[in-house]
Amino acid sequence: MSSVPPLAGTGFISGLPDDVRRTLLACGQVRTFAKGQLIQQRGDRAHEFWYVQSGSVQVGRYSADGNLTLFALLGPGETFGELAFLGEFSRTVDAIAGMQTQLVRVGEAEFERLIASDSGAARLLFRTMAMTLQEIFDLLEAGRNLSTDQKLAQALLRLCGEQAEDIIIPVTQQELADLVGVSRISVGKALSRLEIAGVLIRQYGEIAVPRKSELRAAFRQ
Repeated sequence: MSSVPPLAGTGFISGLPDDVRRTLLACGQVRTFAKGQLIQQRGDRAHEFWYVQSGSVQVGRYSADGNLTLFALLGPGETFGELAFLGEFSRTVDAIAGMQTQLVRVGEAEFERLIASDSGAARLLFRTMAMTLQEIFDLLEAGRNLSTDQKLAQALLRLCGEQAEDIIIPVTQQELADLVGVSRISVGKALSRLEIAGVLIRQYGEIAVPRKSELRAAFRQ
């Protein structure tokens, strides 16, 4: 099985036409971060947003004692930091490289260059942002009535990206517990049930998903 490859986009820029998306990313600067390296810090001014080219990014908040409360685990093709960037307010979350990670940084100069060169780009970008926010609200509403198994399957589906088969998701049981919002023990039991059903395979520090269609079926049960 192979790790999830770079995707056309499953986050903010996924709704953009291919030519606009390629132009936007081509304007950006490629940055590499080591595992555990801080990418952005809560309270910083947002001068850019980021596209995940490879690796993974943990998004959350550090407490005063240095513990991270995880809100999201992002993979290739996803973006983060765009809300604060477009809204021109300070960062509300911390972002840390979950492993060796390559990102594309799109800053103010690159963004303004795209807008200046394409009069319709701004409208497309803000429409995509509105659609992304609506999807988040829909997920929050739907998640209220889901079982732990369904919430776990939903989280794993999101981490799969667009790959359909033989997917390796680099994620720990504790990270999944934080994402789903239940205890590590509850996640462990749910993983066991899904593994017995043949939906996934637990490996050290990662989850193998042979076929995403079976994971999706588990979510819809």
